[in-house]
Amino acid sequence: MTPLRRALYALFALAVAAVAAWAVAELFLLSGASQLGRIRAAASAGAMLLLLATFESIRRTQLKERYALLWVVPSLAILLLAFFPVVLEAVRRYFGMEWGSTMAGVAFLSLLLAVFVISRTLSRNENDIARIAQYAARLEERLRRLEEERREPPSGGSPGA
Repeated sequence: MTPLRRALYALFALAVAAVAAWAVAELFLLSGASQLGRIRAAASAGAMLLLLATFESIRRTQLKERYALLWVVPSLAILLLAFFPVVLEAVRRYFGMEWGSTMAGVAFLSLLLAVFVISRTLSRNENDIARIAQYAARLEERLRRLEEERREPPSGGSPGA
């Protein structure tokens, strides 16, 4: 593992620890925490767990980077909205929604985008598979014809005549 990658993982681990500590303090230790504070803590803890799972999947090469962005970007957006509720408050007031439903809307739109991108990729892959199958069938037919030509004796005179 390169030093840069090690440093990135260390920085990420520190961020996870900080958010986890904040979420635990907000959820369990602060008895006077408001409902909004508990929702923010739960949302940030969930986003951090998703980030952790995403980075671990990338590290184990189970997830490609281009698909990881589908999970990293929404998780970071939820984290930013949880840490800076002023932005979310402006969105909430504009649409006339409650805080929790606004966060659910952000999460829903993120997942909708992810499903769209995955569906598009799946469609493209199906088209590629069909094209490759057709190409393989043409190659098999060509090989079959060449083998038949090779087995047939040459038409013409006898070799010694």
